[in-house]
Amino acid sequence: MVSASNAARIVETPDVDSLLSVLRINGGVVIRPRQAEIVPIDAQQLTDREKEVLALVAEGFSNKLIAAQLGISERTVKNHLTYIMIKLRASDRTHAVVTAVRLGWLAI
Repeated sequence: MVSASNAARIVETPDVDSLLSVLRINGGVVIRPRQAEIVPIDAQQLTDREKEVLALVAEGFSNKLIAAQLGISERTVKNHLTYIMIKLRASDRTHAVVTAVRLGWLAI
């Protein structure tokens, strides 16, 4: 047991996850460790074009700029993004980039 007089103390909580999520240091600073990230293990592979689109999204390009860079329509970019998000089970374009990075499919 850690005494309250120590510089760091653990606040008692009902389970291990909660215990690890709340750590009080010097009477008030709360550190919440990053939760284990959930990466879909059943994510489908992306096509080469989808990887190109996602790489440009990761660089901060808008749909309009991606379309111009790849010589395709903005609607086609949106279609690619829809399929990327379905395949990666992502809720938005940022989530798709993060998931692809975690899977090792995209380096940023």
